Amino acid sequence: MESTDSLVDRISDLPDLLLTDILSLVTTEETVTTCVLSKRWTKLWAFVPVLDFRSNQFEQNNLWLGDQDHTKFLQFVKGVFVHREAIHLERFGLSFEGVTSRDIPHFMEILDRAAKCRPRVTSIDVSTVEYIQPPSSIFSCESIEEMSLSFDAPDTFVAPEIVNLPSLKKLELTCLSVYDNFIRAVLSGCPSLEELVINCCILDIYEISSDRLKKLVLNMCVLLGEVYISCPAAVSLSIKHPREAGIRLNNVSPLARADICFEDTVFDEYAISIYVNLLRDLPNIASLRLHTTCLALQALLVAHVPKFQAFENLRILELEGFDMTRNFDLPCFLKQAPNLRKVILHLITPSEETTDEELLGNHPILPEYIETIVMRSEEDTPKFSYKDFECTHVDHMGNNN
Repeated sequence: MESTDSLVDRISDLPDLLLTDILSLVTTEETVTTCVLSKRWTKLWAFVPVLDFRSNQFEQNNLWLGDQDHTKFLQFVKGVFVHREAIHLERFGLSFEGVTSRDIPHFMEILDRAAKCRPRVTSIDVSTVEYIQPPSSIFSCESIEEMSLSFDAPDTFVAPEIVNLPSLKKLELTCLSVYDNFIRAVLSGCPSLEELVINCCILDIYEISSDRLKKLVLNMCVLLGEVYISCPAAVSLSIKHPREAGIRLNNVSPLARADICFEDTVFDEYAISIYVNLLRDLPNIASLRLHTTCLALQALLVAHVPKFQAFENLRILELEGFDMTRNFDLPCFLKQAPNLRKVILHLITPSEETTDEELLGNHPILPEYIETIVMRSEEDTPKFSYKDFECTHVDHMGNNN
Protein backbone atom coordinates (compact mmCIF):
# COMPACT_ATOMS: atom_id res chain seq x y z
CA MET A 1 0.00 0.00 0.00
CA GLU A 2 1.27 3.45 -0.90
CA SER A 3 1.46 6.00 1.86
CA THR A 4 -0.91 8.95 1.90
CA ASP A 5 2.00 11.36 1.28
CA SER A 6 2.90 9.63 -1.99
CA LEU A 7 -0.60 10.29 -3.37
CA VAL A 8 -0.49 14.05 -2.80
CA ASP A 9 -0.55 16.07 -6.03
CA ARG A 10 2.22 18.49 -5.14
CA ILE A 11 2.56 19.86 -8.70
CA SER A 12 -1.03 21.10 -8.73
CA ASP A 13 -0.38 22.90 -5.47
CA LEU A 14 2.21 25.13 -7.14
CA PRO A 15 1.16 28.75 -7.86
CA ASP A 16 -0.37 29.52 -11.26
CA LEU A 17 2.56 31.68 -12.35
CA LEU A 18 5.03 28.85 -11.82
CA LEU A 19 2.82 26.30 -13.57
CA THR A 20 2.35 28.51 -16.61
CA ASP A 21 6.12 29.00 -16.76
CA ILE A 22 6.54 25.21 -16.80
CA LEU A 23 3.92 24.82 -19.53
CA SER A 24 5.77 27.43 -21.58
CA LEU A 25 8.56 24.90 -22.11
CA VAL A 26 6.45 22.50 -24.24
CA THR A 27 4.42 22.84 -27.42
CA THR A 28 0.98 24.40 -27.29
CA GLU A 29 -0.63 21.09 -28.23
CA GLU A 30 0.94 19.47 -25.16
CA THR A 31 -0.06 22.44 -23.03
CA VAL A 32 -3.73 22.26 -24.07
CA THR A 33 -3.95 18.53 -23.30
CA THR A 34 -3.29 19.28 -19.60
CA CYS A 35 -6.87 20.57 -19.35
CA VAL A 36 -8.07 16.96 -18.86
CA LEU A 37 -5.96 16.37 -15.74
CA SER A 38 -8.34 17.92 -13.21
CA LYS A 39 -10.47 20.99 -12.55
CA ARG A 40 -7.33 22.73 -11.31
CA TRP A 41 -5.86 22.47 -14.81
CA THR A 42 -8.97 23.09 -16.91
CA LYS A 43 -8.24 26.72 -17.78
CA LEU A 44 -4.60 26.99 -16.81
CA TRP A 45 -3.34 26.49 -20.38
CA ALA A 46 -5.23 29.60 -21.50
CA PHE A 47 -2.92 31.81 -19.40
CA VAL A 48 0.36 30.47 -20.81
CA PRO A 49 2.23 33.38 -22.44
CA VAL A 50 3.82 31.15 -25.10
CA LEU A 51 2.24 29.74 -28.25
CA ASP A 52 4.32 27.14 -30.11
CA PHE A 53 2.59 25.38 -33.04
CA ARG A 54 4.30 22.64 -35.08
CA SER A 55 2.28 21.02 -37.88
CA ASN A 56 4.45 17.92 -38.33
CA GLN A 57 4.42 17.07 -34.61
CA PHE A 58 0.67 17.70 -34.40
CA GLU A 59 -0.02 15.24 -37.21
CA GLN A 60 2.29 12.59 -35.77
CA ASN A 61 0.78 12.90 -32.29
CA ASN A 62 -2.69 12.47 -33.72
CA LEU A 63 -1.63 9.45 -35.80
CA TRP A 64 -2.77 11.24 -38.91
CA LEU A 65 -0.51 11.53 -41.93
CA GLY A 66 -2.74 13.18 -44.49
CA ASP A 67 -1.56 14.19 -47.94
CA GLN A 68 -0.83 17.84 -47.19
CA ASP A 69 -4.28 18.33 -45.67
CA HIS A 70 -3.77 20.57 -42.65
CA THR A 71 -7.44 21.11 -41.81
CA LYS A 72 -7.26 19.64 -38.30
CA PHE A 73 -4.05 21.49 -37.50
CA LEU A 74 -5.48 24.82 -38.67
CA GLN A 75 -8.69 24.27 -36.71
CA PHE A 76 -6.64 23.54 -33.61
CA VAL A 77 -4.55 26.71 -33.98
CA LYS A 78 -7.59 28.92 -34.52
CA GLY A 79 -9.37 27.30 -31.58
CA VAL A 80 -6.46 28.11 -29.29
CA PHE A 81 -6.61 31.79 -30.26
CA VAL A 82 -10.36 31.87 -29.67
CA HIS A 83 -10.28 30.31 -26.19
CA ARG A 84 -7.05 31.64 -24.68
CA GLU A 85 -7.07 34.61 -22.33
CA ALA A 86 -6.36 38.08 -23.74
CA ILE A 87 -2.81 38.32 -22.40
CA HIS A 88 0.28 39.45 -24.26
CA LEU A 89 2.56 36.78 -25.63
CA GLU A 90 6.14 36.32 -24.52
CA ARG A 91 6.83 34.11 -27.53
CA PHE A 92 5.00 32.99 -30.66
CA GLY A 93 6.32 30.16 -32.82
CA LEU A 94 4.84 28.59 -35.94
CA SER A 95 6.44 25.72 -37.84
CA PHE A 96 4.24 24.87 -40.80
CA GLU A 97 5.39 22.22 -43.29
CA GLY A 98 3.85 21.60 -46.70
CA VAL A 99 1.68 24.70 -46.97
CA THR A 100 -0.58 24.55 -50.03
CA SER A 101 -2.45 27.33 -51.82
CA ARG A 102 -5.65 26.57 -49.87
CA ASP A 103 -3.75 26.89 -46.60
CA ILE A 104 -2.34 30.34 -47.30
CA PRO A 105 -5.44 32.41 -46.30
CA HIS A 106 -5.58 30.54 -42.97
CA PHE A 107 -1.85 30.99 -42.53
CA MET A 108 -2.19 34.75 -43.02
CA GLU A 109 -5.10 34.89 -40.56
CA ILE A 110 -3.07 33.04 -37.91
CA LEU A 111 -0.17 35.50 -38.21
CA ASP A 112 -2.58 38.43 -38.00
CA ARG A 113 -4.06 37.01 -34.80
CA ALA A 114 -0.58 36.43 -33.39
CA ALA A 115 0.41 40.03 -34.07
CA LYS A 116 -2.63 41.28 -32.14
CA CYS A 117 -1.38 39.34 -29.09
CA ARG A 118 1.71 41.56 -29.04
CA PRO A 119 4.44 38.88 -28.84
CA ARG A 120 7.94 39.80 -27.68
CA VAL A 121 9.62 37.01 -29.69
CA THR A 122 8.30 35.70 -33.02
CA SER A 123 9.57 32.69 -34.97
CA ILE A 124 7.99 31.61 -38.26
CA ASP A 125 9.33 28.58 -40.15
CA VAL A 126 7.37 27.64 -43.26
CA SER A 127 7.99 25.22 -46.11
CA THR A 128 5.75 25.23 -49.16
CA VAL A 129 5.66 24.50 -52.86
CA GLU A 130 3.67 27.70 -53.36
CA TYR A 131 4.82 31.29 -53.59
CA ILE A 132 3.96 33.02 -50.34
CA GLN A 133 4.23 36.61 -49.12
CA PRO A 134 4.47 37.17 -45.34
CA PRO A 135 1.62 39.38 -44.09
CA SER A 136 2.32 43.03 -43.41
CA SER A 137 0.92 42.77 -39.87
CA ILE A 138 4.07 41.11 -38.52
CA PHE A 139 6.13 44.06 -39.80
CA SER A 140 4.10 46.60 -37.84
CA CYS A 141 3.93 44.93 -34.43
CA GLU A 142 5.43 47.37 -31.95
CA SER A 143 6.06 44.74 -29.25
CA ILE A 144 8.40 42.39 -31.16
CA GLU A 145 12.01 42.44 -29.95
CA GLU A 146 13.27 39.33 -31.75
CA MET A 147 12.03 37.94 -35.07
CA SER A 148 13.04 34.90 -37.10
CA LEU A 149 11.59 34.30 -40.57
CA SER A 150 12.34 31.16 -42.58
CA PHE A 151 10.47 30.48 -45.82
CA ASP A 152 11.57 27.40 -47.70
CA ALA A 153 9.50 28.28 -50.74
CA PRO A 154 10.14 29.15 -54.39
CA ASP A 155 10.98 32.81 -54.99
CA THR A 156 9.53 33.99 -51.68
CA PHE A 157 10.57 37.52 -50.86
CA VAL A 158 9.50 40.08 -48.30
CA ALA A 159 8.08 43.34 -49.52
CA PRO A 160 5.87 44.87 -46.82
CA GLU A 161 4.31 48.25 -47.54
CA ILE A 162 5.77 49.57 -44.30
CA VAL A 163 8.17 48.35 -41.64
CA ASN A 164 7.45 49.72 -38.18
CA LEU A 165 9.13 47.60 -35.52
CA PRO A 166 10.40 50.12 -32.95
CA SER A 167 11.31 47.44 -30.36
CA LEU A 168 13.04 44.99 -32.71
CA LYS A 169 16.62 44.22 -31.61
CA LYS A 170 17.35 41.02 -33.56
CA LEU A 171 16.18 39.95 -37.02
CA GLU A 172 17.04 36.60 -38.62
CA LEU A 173 16.14 35.84 -42.23
CA THR A 174 16.50 32.37 -43.79
CA CYS A 175 15.77 31.07 -47.30
CA LEU A 176 14.36 34.31 -48.70
CA SER A 177 14.98 36.55 -51.67
CA VAL A 178 16.02 39.85 -50.12
CA TYR A 179 15.88 43.07 -52.10
CA ASP A 180 17.36 46.50 -51.56
CA ASN A 181 14.08 48.22 -50.69
CA PHE A 182 13.37 45.71 -47.91
CA ILE A 183 16.80 46.10 -46.30
CA ARG A 184 16.46 49.89 -46.40
CA ALA A 185 12.94 49.67 -44.90
CA VAL A 186 14.23 47.43 -42.09
CA LEU A 187 17.17 49.66 -41.22
CA SER A 188 14.98 52.78 -41.21
CA GLY A 189 11.89 51.25 -39.59
CA CYS A 190 13.72 49.38 -36.81
CA PRO A 191 15.55 52.07 -34.81
CA SER A 192 16.53 49.58 -32.06
CA LEU A 193 17.95 46.90 -34.37
CA GLU A 194 21.32 45.64 -33.11
CA GLU A 195 21.68 42.21 -34.73
CA LEU A 196 20.96 41.17 -38.33
CA VAL A 197 21.44 37.52 -39.37
CA ILE A 198 20.90 36.45 -42.99
CA ASN A 199 21.16 32.72 -43.78
CA CYS A 200 21.02 30.99 -47.18
CA CYS A 201 19.27 33.92 -48.86
CA ILE A 202 19.46 35.36 -52.35
CA LEU A 203 20.63 38.95 -51.90
CA ASP A 204 19.76 41.41 -54.63
CA ILE A 205 20.96 44.39 -52.61
CA TYR A 206 23.55 47.12 -53.02
CA GLU A 207 24.27 48.16 -49.47
CA ILE A 208 23.81 47.36 -45.78
CA SER A 209 24.35 50.64 -43.99
CA SER A 210 23.58 51.31 -40.33
CA ASP A 211 25.21 53.34 -37.59
CA ARG A 212 23.39 51.28 -34.90
CA LEU A 213 23.93 47.67 -35.98
CA LYS A 214 26.27 45.83 -33.59
CA LYS A 215 26.28 42.34 -35.12
CA LEU A 216 25.99 41.31 -38.76
CA VAL A 217 25.99 37.70 -40.04
CA LEU A 218 25.91 36.72 -43.72
CA ASN A 219 25.92 32.94 -44.00
CA MET A 220 26.01 31.05 -47.33
CA CYS A 221 24.16 33.75 -49.26
CA VAL A 222 24.05 34.07 -53.04
CA LEU A 223 24.95 37.63 -54.01
CA LEU A 224 23.54 38.90 -57.29
CA GLY A 225 25.89 41.87 -57.16
CA GLU A 226 28.64 43.35 -55.06
CA VAL A 227 27.35 44.28 -51.59
CA TYR A 228 28.81 47.22 -49.66
CA ILE A 229 28.73 47.15 -45.86
CA SER A 230 28.98 50.25 -43.72
CA CYS A 231 28.42 49.49 -40.03
CA PRO A 232 30.70 51.70 -37.92
CA ALA A 233 29.14 50.52 -34.63
CA ALA A 234 29.44 46.79 -35.37
CA VAL A 235 31.51 44.78 -32.90
CA SER A 236 30.92 41.41 -34.58
CA LEU A 237 31.02 40.62 -38.29
CA SER A 238 30.60 37.09 -39.65
CA ILE A 239 30.79 36.30 -43.36
CA LYS A 240 30.69 32.66 -44.41
CA HIS A 241 30.83 31.29 -47.95
CA PRO A 242 29.61 34.29 -49.98
CA ARG A 243 28.75 33.13 -53.49
CA GLU A 244 28.67 34.59 -57.01
CA ALA A 245 29.74 38.13 -56.09
CA GLY A 246 31.80 39.97 -53.52
CA ILE A 247 31.36 41.91 -50.29
CA ARG A 248 33.16 45.20 -49.70
CA LEU A 249 33.55 46.75 -46.26
CA ASN A 250 33.42 50.54 -46.36
CA ASN A 251 33.31 51.34 -42.65
CA VAL A 252 33.91 48.84 -39.85
CA SER A 253 34.48 49.57 -36.19
CA PRO A 254 38.10 49.20 -34.99
CA LEU A 255 36.70 47.27 -32.01
CA ALA A 256 35.06 44.63 -34.18
CA ARG A 257 35.70 40.90 -34.35
CA ALA A 258 35.55 39.49 -37.87
CA ASP A 259 34.86 35.82 -38.61
CA ILE A 260 35.54 35.06 -42.28
CA CYS A 261 34.96 31.57 -43.66
CA PHE A 262 36.00 31.01 -47.27
CA GLU A 263 34.97 28.26 -49.65
CA ASP A 264 36.97 25.05 -49.32
CA THR A 265 37.17 24.76 -53.10
CA VAL A 266 37.71 27.83 -55.27
CA PHE A 267 37.80 27.23 -59.01
CA ASP A 268 38.57 30.57 -60.65
CA GLU A 269 40.54 33.77 -60.14
CA TYR A 270 37.40 35.90 -59.81
CA ALA A 271 36.18 33.86 -56.84
CA ILE A 272 39.59 34.15 -55.21
CA SER A 273 39.65 37.92 -55.78
CA ILE A 274 36.37 38.19 -53.85
CA TYR A 275 38.05 36.87 -50.72
CA VAL A 276 41.26 38.84 -51.22
CA ASN A 277 39.31 42.10 -51.52
CA LEU A 278 37.27 41.24 -48.44
CA LEU A 279 40.40 40.70 -46.39
CA ARG A 280 41.93 43.89 -47.77
CA ASP A 281 38.99 45.86 -46.33
CA LEU A 282 39.78 44.87 -42.74
CA PRO A 283 42.77 47.04 -41.75
CA ASN A 284 41.10 48.36 -38.57
CA ILE A 285 39.83 45.06 -37.20
CA ALA A 286 40.73 44.09 -33.62
CA SER A 287 40.17 40.32 -33.80
CA LEU A 288 40.23 38.24 -36.98
CA ARG A 289 39.34 34.60 -37.57
CA LEU A 290 40.01 33.10 -41.00
CA HIS A 291 38.91 29.65 -42.13
CA THR A 292 39.71 27.93 -45.43
CA THR A 293 41.23 24.65 -46.55
CA CYS A 294 41.64 25.85 -50.15
CA LEU A 295 45.40 25.68 -50.84
CA ALA A 296 45.14 27.96 -53.90
CA LEU A 297 43.50 30.66 -51.81
CA GLN A 298 46.03 30.24 -49.01
CA ALA A 299 48.87 30.70 -51.49
CA LEU A 300 47.24 33.79 -52.96
CA LEU A 301 46.75 35.33 -49.53
CA VAL A 302 50.46 34.84 -48.87
CA ALA A 303 51.19 36.73 -52.07
CA HIS A 304 48.76 39.59 -51.42
CA VAL A 305 48.79 40.20 -47.66
CA PRO A 306 52.22 41.93 -47.72
CA LYS A 307 50.71 44.46 -50.15
CA PHE A 308 47.81 45.29 -47.82
CA GLN A 309 47.68 48.22 -45.47
CA ALA A 310 49.05 47.08 -42.09
CA PHE A 311 46.53 45.70 -39.59
CA GLU A 312 47.49 48.23 -36.94
CA ASN A 313 44.64 47.39 -34.51
CA LEU A 314 44.81 43.61 -34.85
CA ARG A 315 45.36 41.99 -31.45
CA ILE A 316 44.06 38.43 -31.99
CA LEU A 317 44.55 36.32 -35.11
CA GLU A 318 42.85 32.92 -35.41
CA LEU A 319 43.55 30.60 -38.35
CA GLU A 320 41.68 27.38 -39.09
CA GLY A 321 42.30 24.97 -41.95
CA PHE A 322 45.59 26.57 -43.05
CA ASP A 323 48.38 24.18 -44.02
CA MET A 324 51.54 25.23 -42.19
CA THR A 325 53.58 22.38 -43.68
CA ARG A 326 53.14 23.33 -47.32
CA ASN A 327 52.54 26.71 -48.89
CA PHE A 328 51.20 28.96 -46.14
CA ASP A 329 53.68 31.54 -44.88
CA LEU A 330 52.59 32.53 -41.37
CA PRO A 331 55.20 35.29 -40.91
CA CYS A 332 53.68 37.25 -43.81
CA PHE A 333 50.59 37.73 -41.66
CA LEU A 334 52.54 38.47 -38.52
CA LYS A 335 54.63 41.18 -40.15
CA GLN A 336 51.47 43.01 -41.23
CA ALA A 337 50.14 43.10 -37.65
CA PRO A 338 52.74 44.92 -35.51
CA ASN A 339 50.47 45.02 -32.43
CA LEU A 340 49.44 41.36 -32.49
CA ARG A 341 49.24 39.77 -29.05
CA LYS A 342 47.71 36.34 -29.58
CA VAL A 343 47.69 33.76 -32.37
CA ILE A 344 45.31 30.77 -32.30
CA LEU A 345 46.06 27.93 -34.72
CA HIS A 346 43.49 25.18 -35.32
CA LEU A 347 45.66 22.41 -36.71
CA ILE A 348 44.79 19.06 -38.22
CA THR A 349 46.07 16.37 -35.90
CA PRO A 350 49.50 15.35 -37.16
CA SER A 351 51.03 11.92 -36.93
CA GLU A 352 52.90 11.00 -33.79
CA GLU A 353 56.20 11.41 -35.66
CA THR A 354 55.50 15.00 -36.76
CA THR A 355 57.91 17.46 -35.19
CA ASP A 356 57.15 21.00 -34.04
CA GLU A 357 59.14 22.45 -36.93
CA GLU A 358 57.39 20.27 -39.53
CA LEU A 359 53.96 21.16 -38.20
CA LEU A 360 54.57 24.87 -38.52
CA GLY A 361 56.57 24.68 -41.71
CA ASN A 362 59.97 25.51 -40.20
CA HIS A 363 58.93 29.15 -39.81
CA PRO A 364 60.79 31.39 -37.37
CA ILE A 365 57.68 32.78 -35.65
CA LEU A 366 59.19 34.35 -32.57
CA PRO A 367 58.71 38.09 -32.91
CA GLU A 368 59.03 39.80 -29.57
CA TYR A 369 55.63 41.49 -29.75
CA ILE A 370 53.65 38.24 -29.68
CA GLU A 371 52.72 37.09 -26.18
CA THR A 372 51.13 33.70 -26.89
CA ILE A 373 50.55 31.21 -29.65
CA VAL A 374 47.74 28.79 -28.87
CA MET A 375 47.44 25.57 -30.83
CA ARG A 376 44.68 22.98 -30.87
CA SER A 377 43.71 20.07 -33.06
CA GLU A 378 40.34 19.42 -34.66
CA GLU A 379 39.55 17.14 -31.71
CA ASP A 380 40.16 20.06 -29.31
CA THR A 381 42.95 18.16 -27.60
CA PRO A 382 45.81 20.15 -26.05
CA LYS A 383 48.82 20.35 -28.36
CA PHE A 384 52.52 20.53 -27.70
CA SER A 385 54.49 23.73 -27.16
CA TYR A 386 56.47 25.33 -29.94
CA LYS A 387 59.86 26.60 -28.81
CA ASP A 388 59.33 29.19 -26.08
CA PHE A 389 55.55 29.42 -26.50
CA GLU A 390 53.24 27.74 -24.03
CA CYS A 391 50.62 25.61 -25.70
CA THR A 392 47.21 26.13 -24.06
CA HIS A 393 43.96 24.27 -24.62
CA VAL A 394 41.16 26.65 -25.71
CA ASP A 395 37.45 26.18 -25.92
CA HIS A 396 35.32 26.93 -28.98
CA MET A 397 35.12 30.62 -28.04
CA GLY A 398 38.88 30.99 -27.93
CA ASN A 399 39.07 31.25 -24.12
CA ASN A 400 41.95 29.74 -22.23
CA ASN A 401 41.22 26.77 -19.97
